[in-house]
Amino acid sequence: MNETAINFDLHVAHEADHARVKVAGLPSFDQMLSMIHLLGVDSGGWDSDTLLVDLREVRTLFTREEQFRIGLEAALSLAHLRKVASLVPPERITRISEKAARRNGTNVRVFGDEQAALAWLRAAG
Repeated sequence: MNETAINFDLHVAHEADHARVKVAGLPSFDQMLSMIHLLGVDSGGWDSDTLLVDLREVRTLFTREEQFRIGLEAALSLAHLRKVASLVPPERITRISEKAARRNGTNVRVFGDEQAALAWLRAAG
């Protein structure tokens, strides 16, 4: 398999009170880090300061170390956003990336339920 192949889809939408990014497929670890970095650059020009990242259709299984590094990249690239909600299948919640991002100053929370994620994004604070 070609390591540079794009095996995932990315869709960005701007909703009334938040931005939404949906990722589906099999992104490699490096592609995931690059995607977070590029979202950080792009989101600097968005009207919204809150982001919902829907990862429920990502089929790649990342190691604990990779999840930690993803959280660090989120902290580095998305720190300018007030809140970032990550939506994953409930059985895949580990909180590793969330803790890494939060320890490094970025307000990231992981959710298994879309309504709970949206409620947190819309809450004051």
